[in-house]
Amino acid sequence: MNKKFNVIKINGFKGIILAIFCVGCLISGFLIFPGWVCMHIWNYFAGFFMQAPLMSLLHGIMLWCIVALSIYAINKGDFAISFGTAATISPNEERIREVFKKINEHNAKNISIAQKHLDDAEIEDKQQNEQDDKLLK
Repeated sequence: MNKKFNVIKINGFKGIILAIFCVGCLISGFLIFPGWVCMHIWNYFAGFFMQAPLMSLLHGIMLWCIVALSIYAINKGDFAISFGTAATISPNEERIREVFKKINEHNAKNISIAQKHLDDAEIEDKQQNEQDDKLLK
């Protein structure tokens, strides 16, 4: 079993500051900025209506979360983000031939074992039939 682990090492106070900065950038990039955009779009269209309330940044973030989670729920897993490494598969014919050879050897071994068990069962049946014939005579 091949397990690959990604380890993040944080050393000292500068590392903590850098980690906080990275988390802050992710939050602002994926949450606050789209919320700010949603707030301004809402407030722009609310200006065309008499009784429409205006939004603050918190309400824009909540609207963005509603929109993002609705899109995620509607897509039913078609839209996915995954993190990790994937090994590239190159068409190595020698490796493919080796795998097929191992598969064929494994199948041949299983067939020979099954044939041996079948032959043993036939011998036992033949011996049992001979014993039954002796008893009947």
